[in-house]
Amino acid sequence: MDSVNVFARAHEMPLFSRCGPYEPALLTGAVEGRSPLLHETWAHVASLVDIDLEPALRFRRRDAAREAWRSMVDLLDENPRLVDEVVARLADSPATARQISGGQRGNSPESWGWNWSASKTALEWAWRCGRVAVAGRTASFEKIYALPEQVLPARIRARPELTASQGHRELAARAAKALGVFTPADLADYFRTRRRPTDAALASLADEGFVEPVRVGGDPGWWMCAGSALPRRMAACTLVSPFDPVIFRRERALRLHDLDYRIEIYVPRARRRFGYYCLPFLLGQDFVARVDLRADRAAGELEIASAWREPGAESAPAFPGWSTVAAALAGHLEEVARWRGLGRIRVLDVGDLAEGLARSTD
Repeated sequence: MDSVNVFARAHEMPLFSRCGPYEPALLTGAVEGRSPLLHETWAHVASLVDIDLEPALRFRRRDAAREAWRSMVDLLDENPRLVDEVVARLADSPATARQISGGQRGNSPESWGWNWSASKTALEWAWRCGRVAVAGRTASFEKIYALPEQVLPARIRARPELTASQGHRELAARAAKALGVFTPADLADYFRTRRRPTDAALASLADEGFVEPVRVGGDPGWWMCAGSALPRRMAACTLVSPFDPVIFRRERALRLHDLDYRIEIYVPRARRRFGYYCLPFLLGQDFVARVDLRADRAAGELEIASAWREPGAESAPAFPGWSTVAAALAGHLEEVARWRGLGRIRVLDVGDLAEGLARSTD
């Protein structure tokens, strides 16, 4: 989950990259519907996660309760009842931090000696500890907090508690399936679990025959799920979000895909190399380009602020040529524009692929 909306919200992109255009309301329904399939929780970061995985994440919430960040420790030292007070204000119905702070759930925090920042911090802490859940997001992307019983189905809440080792094993198994090929460090990074218990979980999965060691490019130290199919070729043609699990561990993206990538929204403008919100373009099994996108909703345009050849892409054995890359990207951008409800594509003359892309989009 990420608030940047220059093109599309981060959580909307992975499903598009894998399945193509879909109605975003379907994803909202999968989170906020009567029988939710997903819920927002702290995984790698704040993410939408399979709701059936919720019991395996509970041990992390128990750990969170013992590992408060400094501002929360200070807040609790000053007012030990603050978390209880903000949680109590959710008893009637879900609410945002702004609603609670504005007094719409009883007295405002100022009346009990606290401000919006304090109540927001307390709600976030309660969420990380499992005392509060997230029921959804507002149009302005504010979290809607709720009691867990208001969000999680009874069948999920009724599942037994897992020990920390059992939880690590479940998370490691899910991460192994998602990653396909991975190192132990990749496995730990997927849910940001600690390395030692993750290594123990990996050893357990190996003993069970769930994973097996492999070599990648002749190098040892890699693993994969036992019996996984090895496709002869990939036929991908899609943009990939900076927050997509395929590339959110930058070291893995570099080792596996030769993709040296960083998101530049936090880089000062003068030091950006590719653009504010530049997305890699995957064609076949190789990343071959990247484009800086902006949805100009008022003008109904998908603006391509810059388009770049991926450095070194032409050295890949299956590289199809830059004209083919430009044509494939142009066709995909038409699909992207339709998905976002934009009627036109405008390519600015920035980047070494911009000219070829502009010709292909005419």
